[in-house]
Amino acid sequence: MYNSKTGLKKGVNMFLARIISILPAILLLPRGVGWVLNPAENALDFGFIFNELSNHAQNTLIRDFSAFFIGISIMCIIGALRMKYIWLAAPALIFLIVVIAHIIAATIYSTGFMDVLFGEILLFLLCSLGSYLIYKQENI
Repeated sequence: MYNSKTGLKKGVNMFLARIISILPAILLLPRGVGWVLNPAENALDFGFIFNELSNHAQNTLIRDFSAFFIGISIMCIIGALRMKYIWLAAPALIFLIVVIAHIIAATIYSTGFMDVLFGEILLFLLCSLGSYLIYKQENI
């Protein structure tokens, strides 16, 4: 039997899960497209002078950063559209590894903590929360 109160709550939860799941894509997709369309400008944001890098380094930056940002964005979009938690769990795992690697780089290799650490943690939390909310919807 349909319960309008439960149905409304489920609808609100699904809407919230979709919004939270799509936020990482909104934040990351422009960056990924930027690496494809204007890598020199994007490289500056990461502290690289693109034209001073070897062709090998330029190629590596373009392909790896494009894949990272666009790939995660696509996973988040699919997760939000299909409402399958695994599509958000994968980016959450990737961002967990990014945060751990950031901490290792800062502490073991003395690179210092970068301002982006907060953003990396935020993206990990958004992907994790989106995954959790979708998981709850899948298992009601």
